[in-house]
This record gives sequence, structure tokens and C-alpha cells, in this order.
Amino acid sequence: MKTPRLQFPFTAVAAVLAIVALLAALIGHVNLIQWPLDFLDRIEHNEIDDIVTAFLLVIVALIVDHVVAARRSQREIGLQAERLRIVKVTMRTVQDIVNNCLNGLQLVRFEAEGHVVQESLALFDEAIQETSAKFKTLGDLEAYAENQMAAGTGLSSNNQIFLT
Repeated sequence: MKTPRLQFPFTAVAAVLAIVALLAALIGHVNLIQWPLDFLDRIEHNEIDDIVTAFLLVIVALIVDHVVAARRSQREIGLQAERLRIVKVTMRTVQDIVNNCLNGLQLVRFEAEGHVVQESLALFDEAIQETSAKFKTLGDLEAYAENQMAAGTGLSSNNQIFLT
């Protein structure tokens, strides 16, 4: 299982640094940052530059986190689209191979007609149609999920498990 990632790591670090700077200024009267801000003489000079810097640090980190998250989201969307394209191409290739085989089996079925019980031929026709329909559905998937089966991992769509 994947370990959860912090959604906004830069913002978290900036918030911690801002809190440290604010606590140092307000509680310990320690001036960690010195800015020439003469227009704010009403507040103690050694505290205001720490407060402003802390807020600027948090704002910049929040912007960086949002940009990074947007890029990560776009990359994930692109990866999902490529995975779906690969599944579709693979399923269409498998569908073509299996349908060619099923067409060959149809020829065998026509030759067996008259020599085999009609119920057996009906079951044979039903199996061919069902197999063909499943492969067509797999080739047309717009979204898929993976399910564990006895033979390994398989695909499912809309709660329908294929290749069971």
C-alpha cells in the first residue's frame, strides 16, 4: 500500500517557519528578520518584519504547492489516458485474433451440422456469440478496473468481470 503524501509540502514547511518566526518575535522579542518598514512604526519594529515575512513565505509556498499539484494532476491524467489507450489497443488485437479463431470454428460447426445433436450446435453457437461479445466490450472500454481472478489479474467494467 502506498504511503500517503502530504498534499502541500511547501505550504506546511512555510507555515511551520512562519509560526517559529512569529513566536520568536512575540514571545521572545527576538528579531529574526530585519526589513526597513518605516510606514509601520505603530507596531514594534522588531516584530512587524517577522510577521510580514512569515505571511509572504506562506503565500509563496501556497502558490508553489498549487502549481506543483496542478502539474502532478495533469501528468496523472495523461498517464491514465495512455494506460486506457494501451488496454484498448491490446484488447482490439486480442479481439481480432480470437474472432479469426471463432470464424474458423464456425466452419467446423457448419461441417458438423447433421452429424451432431442440434442442442450441442446451439450451445456451440451461444459460446461463440458470448465470447465475441465479451471481447467487443473489452475493446470498447472507456474505463476499467483490475480484479484478482484464479488465473491472475483481470479487467472489469461496470461490475462485470471478464475472463472468469
